[in-house]
Amino acid sequence: MKDSRFATVVQALGIPIWSRPKRRLLEVLQSPENRSKSALQICRLAGYKDSVAWQRAIKDECFVATVEALGVTLRQRSVRVSHLEVTSATNIEEELKKDIWDVRRLKHDYPKHVAPSNYVIDFTWIGNPLLREQVKRYYRHQLPRWNGSTFQGFMHKLMPLLTELPPEVHMGTITRSHIEALLPAMGSLSAYQANRSLQAMRTMTDYMTTSPSWTGPRPPRFLIWKEDIPKRPQTLPRPIPPTVLDQLDPFLEKAKKALKEHQEPFLLAPIYWDALLILRHTGMRFEDLAHLKAPDEHGRNGCLDQDSDGYWWIRIEHTNTKMGKDHRIPTRASDGVIDAIRRQYERSEQIPNHFGGCYLFRTEHGLLPYLTFAMALKRLAPSLQYEGRPYVIAPHQFRHTIATDMIEQGVDIYTVKEFLGHTSLAMTERYVKVYLSSLKAKYDAYRVKKQQTYATEMMATQIQITQPEGEADGGWVENKVGKLYVSPLPDGIGNCVHLPMHDGCPDSPHCPTCPKLRANKRHLPVWESKATNLLITVEALRANPAYARARQKHEQELAHAEKVIKTIKEEGFWDGRIHHNKTHEK
Repeated sequence: MKDSRFATVVQALGIPIWSRPKRRLLEVLQSPENRSKSALQICRLAGYKDSVAWQRAIKDECFVATVEALGVTLRQRSVRVSHLEVTSATNIEEELKKDIWDVRRLKHDYPKHVAPSNYVIDFTWIGNPLLREQVKRYYRHQLPRWNGSTFQGFMHKLMPLLTELPPEVHMGTITRSHIEALLPAMGSLSAYQANRSLQAMRTMTDYMTTSPSWTGPRPPRFLIWKEDIPKRPQTLPRPIPPTVLDQLDPFLEKAKKALKEHQEPFLLAPIYWDALLILRHTGMRFEDLAHLKAPDEHGRNGCLDQDSDGYWWIRIEHTNTKMGKDHRIPTRASDGVIDAIRRQYERSEQIPNHFGGCYLFRTEHGLLPYLTFAMALKRLAPSLQYEGRPYVIAPHQFRHTIATDMIEQGVDIYTVKEFLGHTSLAMTERYVKVYLSSLKAKYDAYRVKKQQTYATEMMATQIQITQPEGEADGGWVENKVGKLYVSPLPDGIGNCVHLPMHDGCPDSPHCPTCPKLRANKRHLPVWESKATNLLITVEALRANPAYARARQKHEQELAHAEKVIKTIKEEGFWDGRIHHNKTHEK
């Protein structure tokens, strides 16, 4: 078939020329027992891990005619009704009897920024009718609890495992030996896929075994063991590289200026640039951005709030959020976020109030879709080079970027947790790991850049410090005047006069209160920035009594920072050995 002349003759005779995937699929279908199997099972027998080869093949009318001639019934894809056209089911029981569900007809609230296909749940691939009804019943029990977008995701997790079960097995006949027989097939998947599939199956069977509300057949307890489930790989957040940000931020500033002057911005439509500005400076999830609220007809309940001190907040309602709770994000007018929201206010006034939700980022066809926004970011890729190649930014990377940057700038983890709206510190600690993984390289680059400057300053000033009376400190002999080696701290708050080869760090990692800290007027801007961040944190924590202990800790840090600032301004320097003791005496 590689000979073009031979291929032309074959085509002239009406003989179809199949691609390799189509040939492999047809070879599987030559066996009559395979013709009643699902598309995924057929692809697995053909040597593929998913059903992509099948979905591509059935786009060929000739291939469809060939497989139908073999007696294979092709399932017709359900029509994807848009979010604006879908209506709630009038008879829920009739809807639940179907083998293809549209979750939007069963649940009123669902995220409206994703494609309609995400809410179509297809049970027809489960060949055993009894097993299919049992899985549908389990889904029925989860209707009040699950988010609208959870149903299809859970189905994708179950699919690799259920397709490996023998055709006659269902929840009333499944045994531990069936699970042991399919574990080798799970080993052919990635650790991530196998973990998700086995965890989902374990969740479902445990519910069927133990829940008092379950009325169907109960599988045996301990069907899937903890030892069966491979460890899920822990991936770190992926912030946007600094070199890419250096290219992106000027584009944002250029677009912001054009929008203020009512001009057409560069490359993307105005709605995308305003969305980019908000994500860049707030780090919110895209689903939160898509469901921000515009003011209602009375001018109330918009996403912008201003407190009694004149500080601006972006309000995110709990509906359709990942964490399921209300959240507020602080912002400043200088970031351009407030202007971006107000511009979108004006645009939304000209668009019908879809779903009755007063959503801010609504378009003529519904809410701003995730896929549409992701495609807009791809259009920016040729203008953003990284390691010699175009760099495509994912919307969620803005969240990773601002969180990692806050950690690097010395913002404490509790503040970062509240800023991001995390429910636990464990979620926020992932960003600390990103910071630590890059700390060595960044610190080395910092030292190389600053070493010559600091060395010149020390040679010029010949810093000399007289040791106080008492015990030897840092290896110095008491009452002896000597030149002390000064090591700059990476966060810029000052210098450390500690010699680590003599003994352990005396106050790690609390350098601000360490007696070995030295600072001067050159470090004053860093301390002032630190005090500003602490003040914001304290004000935010005062609104919630549950964080009284954290507020007290930050108030102490704020008082110390203000003391350092005042001392440097009055005396020109800060010596932790002298001034810190004076602070405690007072």
